[in-house]
Formats: sequence, structure tokens, C-alpha cells
Amino acid sequence: MENKESSERIKNDTKTIAGMLLSTGLKIGTILGAKAAYDSFFKRYEKRAINTIFGEFDYSRVADRLPRTTFFFPSSQWKLQGYFYPCHNAKGMVVVCHGMHAGADDYIPFIEFFVRGGYAVFTYDCQGTYASEGNSTVGMCTPLVNLDHALTYIENDKQLSKYPLFLFGHSWGGYAATSVLSIHKNIRGCAAVAPFNSGYTLLAEKGEQYMSPFSDMFRLDFPEEFLNTYQTLLFRDYTKYNAVDGINSTDIPVYIAHGNRDFVISFNHQSVISHKNEIRKENVTYYIGTDAQAGHNTILHSLRAVAYQDKVEKDLKRMKDKYDRDLTQAEMTKFCNGVDHALYSEVNVEMMQAILNMFNKVLVS
Repeated sequence: MENKESSERIKNDTKTIAGMLLSTGLKIGTILGAKAAYDSFFKRYEKRAINTIFGEFDYSRVADRLPRTTFFFPSSQWKLQGYFYPCHNAKGMVVVCHGMHAGADDYIPFIEFFVRGGYAVFTYDCQGTYASEGNSTVGMCTPLVNLDHALTYIENDKQLSKYPLFLFGHSWGGYAATSVLSIHKNIRGCAAVAPFNSGYTLLAEKGEQYMSPFSDMFRLDFPEEFLNTYQTLLFRDYTKYNAVDGINSTDIPVYIAHGNRDFVISFNHQSVISHKNEIRKENVTYYIGTDAQAGHNTILHSLRAVAYQDKVEKDLKRMKDKYDRDLTQAEMTKFCNGVDHALYSEVNVEMMQAILNMFNKVLVS
């Protein structure tokens, strides 16, 4: 999906970063090694085959009851595939921002929740993900870049711009949804689940979190000079934005949810909640996922769903152990067909209803 112009740009950027970093005293071998490691972390992500997807995380499983239209819109030199889910007499429109290693379809249960609650939904696959262009996902600031362009597209579209606008994001998307509040001032409400505070500092913070002799295999240990220079080259002014500043820049209601045993975005290290003392506004509601709903993804789902997900994974493992091999495509398809996809992907209604109530309250105040 990469064109000749973008290939030349990448070559020029590589030369630029090499020149900039050599001036800091880093050796060329260190620079090239760090760049290779960084780029490999942000590879392109393709959608999995339908027979390996458990839950209503593929549009084909809900198409008969949840109509949508697809289209492309620009984000820098890339075309991103967008999806619009209409709602009769919609009260507003929710822009849903997906997490890393996922795409728009992975949030269909939450999209449907908003549509059933009276809101149209606009969503999209980020750069380098699923149906969108891009040979990589580039970095932690990518979802902010893409959301900025998505909101600009909405603001300039005659039909889409008529809706009161709300944001919902998870993880990568939660960081984008809160950080973009510093840029776009027409947002009426924002909800972020498991968001991190800064795309610019996250990799360095993870390196510090795992700075242990027993965790070398998990370390993300890049030279500070490399991280600062390379990210600034890739994202320019976007590196200056973060969730705390975004929240502090507005008086709209903001809902922040995080599991207290989230091992992807640490509750005590990278989360927005860990920066709670820096948030000056009284417009923020906090929700903490606990017990079975304390994880990065389990916070999104009902207790019934989390228990069923665990059962499905154990059943799959037992089947693999029985055959002492990976399943064939036919065996995997048969197993997948036996899964209760609606139950597997059932949403955390307590959290989602609180978000919906917050959005509704904005419209009547």
C-alpha cells in the first residue's frame, strides 16, 4: 500500500534522523539498531481470519441488524477507511477510536451499544491497520494524528458536521480521544477506557517500569536521544499533546476508566489515572475496574463475558492438548462456529451505561 512518494519520504527521513542523531554522539550502529527495533514494534496489523475471531468482532456477524457505509478519508498522505453507522433520529454522533493491535471491527459491540442508545457512530481503521493504508503503525502518537484528521474531515462534511460530537476510545484510542481535546473544541463529551497519558513518553516509561534484571525480554530500552529525536521527526508538534493537558483544556464532561490490574497500560505508571493529581478540572468521572474486570480488555466486558472468554480459551487449549498439535483450519472453524459470539463479546453495561448517561446529560443541560 506504500506509494513511491512515501518511499522517498521514508528514505529522506532515515537520512535526516541519522544526521541528527550522529550529532548527539550516538554511534551509527546504535542508531540503526534502535530504529530497527522501534520500527519492528510498530509493524502493520492485518485483520485475522474470521475462523480465528471469537465474539461479535467482525462485521459479517452483525451486518443483518447493524447497517453501515464505508468510505475513505485522508490522514496526511494516507487514506484511512472509515465506517459510518447511522441511527434514526440520532441525538449525536460518537467517534470510536480503537486500540493498538486492533481495528474498528474489534469495537462493534460498543458501536452497537451507542447506536441502540440513540447515537450515530463514526469510526475507522488507523494508519497501517486492517483496511487503511500505511505500511506500519508508525508510533504511539499515530492515533492522535489520525483522530485529528478524522475530526477535521467530520467538521468539513455537510452531513456529519450537523451532529453533536462525542468521543470514545480504548487504550491507544483513549490517549487520542483525551489528547485531541487540546486541538478540537467542538467536542461535547469524552470517554476513555484504559488510556495512557502521553504517546511521546510511553516507551521510555515502559523501559523504566521493566528496568529489572529479571525482565530483560520485556524491556523497551531505547536511548533517550534516539526516542526524542525520532519521535519528533515522525510526529512533529503532535508529541507536545497529552491526555492531562487535553482534559485540563476543556470544561466538557470526561469519563476515565481503568482496571487496577492492567498489565498493558500500568494503572500506577502510564495510565491517566496515575496522573489524577495533575488534573485540575472537576468535570472528570473516574471508574476503576476490579476483580475479573480489572484487566486491559476485561474492563470492557461483562462478568458473564469474562468468565465465558476464560472457558473458551481453556476449551481450545484442551482440544490442542488432545491432538498434541495446532488445529487445522477446518477444526478451528468448527470450534469457532460453536462459540456463543454474543456472550463472548458482551459489554460491561455498568460502565457503558454510565458513559451513555453522561453523553445524554450533556444534550439536555
